[in-house]
Amino acid sequence: MKARILLQSIAAAVAVMVAGVASASPTYPDFTVNPNGINANGATTTFTANDITASYSELLTLNPTDATSGTFSASLSFLVLNFNEVDNVTGKTNIPTPTSGVGFYYGLLGIFNASGTYTTTGGGTVFTLTPGGSLTLDYDPGARANFTQGATAYTFNPNGDTLMTIATGVGINGSGTPASAGNLTGSFGQTTSFQLNSVGSEFFTAPSPFYPLSFQSGQLEGIQIPVAASTILVTGSLNANFLPIPEPTDLALVGLALLGMGVAVRRRRSL
Repeated sequence: MKARILLQSIAAAVAVMVAGVASASPTYPDFTVNPNGINANGATTTFTANDITASYSELLTLNPTDATSGTFSASLSFLVLNFNEVDNVTGKTNIPTPTSGVGFYYGLLGIFNASGTYTTTGGGTVFTLTPGGSLTLDYDPGARANFTQGATAYTFNPNGDTLMTIATGVGINGSGTPASAGNLTGSFGQTTSFQLNSVGSEFFTAPSPFYPLSFQSGQLEGIQIPVAASTILVTGSLNANFLPIPEPTDLALVGLALLGMGVAVRRRRSL
């Protein structure tokens, strides 16, 4: 099976898995952070959260193929603002900065590069993520780093600090629907794999092994779909949660999905 076909098969199977997990659990699971795990930086309290709030800027390059569809590539930079504990009854509680230390004792910032397709029907546009791309999450011990904006992509700007990559991943699935131009009522959601390295495991300390997937959702500005290829700037806010290892029933669904896809590929090859 070609690598691209395999990645698409895994993406579809994980989509089934995510749907099963989401339907079984109305809230996202807790994780534990040790702010001093990487660097003794003044934040001394280990805390538990289940939600991350961040601000983002996105360079969105649109390549129309006709009046109603096209392809896109995106480079999204995000800066973590808060850790939160969300409860369906009491709502959201921010972990205080003296406890979390984020943005003061240290920084967390990431870049997600992706591509996909878009289609406009009935006055609305839907963006669909193509599996792949790259997610990188870095730890900034001085909370001074930011981003350098290029023509079509962001890069990290350490700004005198020494950044440490703590997690990586790839896009699995996702979509977004912008609102009318100028509004922040559009929305997006995307699932990525999430793999901590040894440094990251000193920061995100539980569960161990850590959650293998992350889910990001947030606001998407209204945008004008151009007639010719162009790059536009989109800004907004997002929330990130982690998705647990699926239950055995969900794993069975994934296995069936992969089996069915393998049979379909073999049949196509035999034709």
